Amino acid sequence: MKPGALTLENVSFAYTLGEQKVRALDGISLDISEGEMVAIQGPSGSGKSTLLYLLGCMLRPDSGVIRVLGHDISHLSEVQLAYFRNRKLGFVFQQFHLLPGTDVLNNILLPSLYPLEDGGGDGEALRARALELATQLGLASRIDHKPQELSGGQQQRVAIARALIRDAPVILADEPTGNLDSKTSKEILRLLRDLNKQGKTVVIITHDSEVAEACDRTIWIRDGKVVGQDSQKPAPAGPAGPIDVPQFSPLGLTTLLRESMPRAWENLLRNRLRSLLTMLGVVVGVASILSMLTLGTFTKEKILASYATLGVNTLMFFADPNYQLKAVDRPPNTFSSLDLERDVAPLRKIFPEFRSISPWYSSYRHSAIYGGRSVSEEVSVLGISEHGMPITRRELAMGTGILPYHIENKSSVCVIGYGLAEKLFQRQNPLGEALQVSVDEMTFSCVIVGVSRPVFTRQSWGKPDLQVIVPYTYFLTLPLYSYYRKLTDIVLEVDPAADVENAGKKLKAFFTKRYGNSGNFRASSDSVLVAQMRRFLDLFTMLLVSIAALSLIVGGMGITNMMLVSVNERLREIGLRKALGASHSAIRQLFFAEALFLCALAGLFGIVVGFIGYQSLIFLGSKLIPDLEFQWVVNPVALAVSFVAIVVTGVLSGLGPAVRAERLQVIEALRSE
Repeated sequence: MKPGALTLENVSFAYTLGEQKVRALDGISLDISEGEMVAIQGPSGSGKSTLLYLLGCMLRPDSGVIRVLGHDISHLSEVQLAYFRNRKLGFVFQQFHLLPGTDVLNNILLPSLYPLEDGGGDGEALRARALELATQLGLASRIDHKPQELSGGQQQRVAIARALIRDAPVILADEPTGNLDSKTSKEILRLLRDLNKQGKTVVIITHDSEVAEACDRTIWIRDGKVVGQDSQKPAPAGPAGPIDVPQFSPLGLTTLLRESMPRAWENLLRNRLRSLLTMLGVVVGVASILSMLTLGTFTKEKILASYATLGVNTLMFFADPNYQLKAVDRPPNTFSSLDLERDVAPLRKIFPEFRSISPWYSSYRHSAIYGGRSVSEEVSVLGISEHGMPITRRELAMGTGILPYHIENKSSVCVIGYGLAEKLFQRQNPLGEALQVSVDEMTFSCVIVGVSRPVFTRQSWGKPDLQVIVPYTYFLTLPLYSYYRKLTDIVLEVDPAADVENAGKKLKAFFTKRYGNSGNFRASSDSVLVAQMRRFLDLFTMLLVSIAALSLIVGGMGITNMMLVSVNERLREIGLRKALGASHSAIRQLFFAEALFLCALAGLFGIVVGFIGYQSLIFLGSKLIPDLEFQWVVNPVALAVSFVAIVVTGVLSGLGPAVRAERLQVIEALRSE
């Protein structure tokens, strides 16, 4: 005895219309055996189409039992129902339901887009089968045509080929000849009979008595009940055992692109002006984010670099012994002064943000004498390395600065401040002259090799214009009190891109860890000014980016609205995909992919517009600002943020439409106008 292909036991179903329920089926029972070709007839409104949708796992009964191939579909999950529609059932619709923008081959292959973990045929095998079916059904010459280029009979044959692509054992046809002429109707009926002879169970909903007469038996329905049927084959076998349905695999990237991109592109072309205006928000938003972040970073670097020329990235570090150290304190090392080799020399390796370092030896209240003229008790002597003057931005009015060989040879040379040169030498050239410097009873001399420019800065260590700057190696040989020769101060140049204030804190922490509380360590610079400027520039950049983000949000809302309109325009397509085996996740992925494609298209265009925009502004600035040179700027961070913004906008804008699409009921979507 052949098993039952389709069985209904006391099945009832009602549609909900507002607050009312309209009963479509009322306790109907029937059996259709495997290999039968059955016609279901009845007047309009009798419930025959509802019966077909229940047999096709598109609706669940309100009560009763429906068995498809022996399995009670009432207890199947949505994924299992999708599996049945994809693998066990083939649908032939009266309205054909072909995707209008897709050619014949891909319409036939539509059910194969929803893969399962159990395989089910690789892509090439399914494509070969689709071509074989097209040839058998007389469609070989029309394989690359769109549905609107086919006759009604050809479109129905495409629908039949689509129903057979998965080799489903049950074919459900809803008025398959209703929209066809008599000749074409006979051809389609002959095709269905041939399928039945191949062992497939065929159920046809029809008004046509000739179609019913061509079937093995006819079942008449009226008012949701079976009112008559022809003689029946032996009763079907009992219900099958539990069904183990594989899970649907996520759609592959290639499949998603193949499906989503043409549909998204078709939607764009269908309403060009609407699409252009919708995507314009994303273009402007992405272009603004890229431009604002890049220009903000570029401007910050230029402003901080200009501050660096004023010495704001100069860090003075002071290290003094802690004279209040108690006997109970046990520091790791006792600090008296910095050691050049042990403490200072390694700093550049330890802290890469330090560009250069110079010791800073100083003594005060000296007198400078030349040619009978003197400047008393206001002169300070400064001992530095060859890096000292560049670090402190001391520029020369004439001569040279302290050079490396001066350091190496402990040369008795000096650079004097501009004010000291004016007072002692007036209009005479001081270069090469010997300057006498004295304090108390100690005197030394040095040959003047340079004169520094006037210093206009709030950093005024020992009145810079009255300083005598000597090589620190020479300073250590001078007849000065021993405490002057202790290194307690150093000057450092910090990379303009680094945080000067933070660099000072790190340096202080380094020496505190080494010497504990046996020393008092502190850093001084214009870092507060730099930090405030940096915070202002960061805040200003974020403000601009926030404004840009608002336009991107508006653009994303436009994409969302466009996708919602697209869902409403494609209800039948969504219903068709679900009827052919698309799971909720597959529909969700498809609309997500379309939203991402639209945002990516608009976003990439926005990146191009943004790049051209900010480069144009930099070029214009270079023409208006003398010290600004034009340069090609590519900000990887801004690009990364822009790409992330595109993806996030695509996901968020596609979320609502995707959820709406996946929640659509199959029948409601298929019946939509």
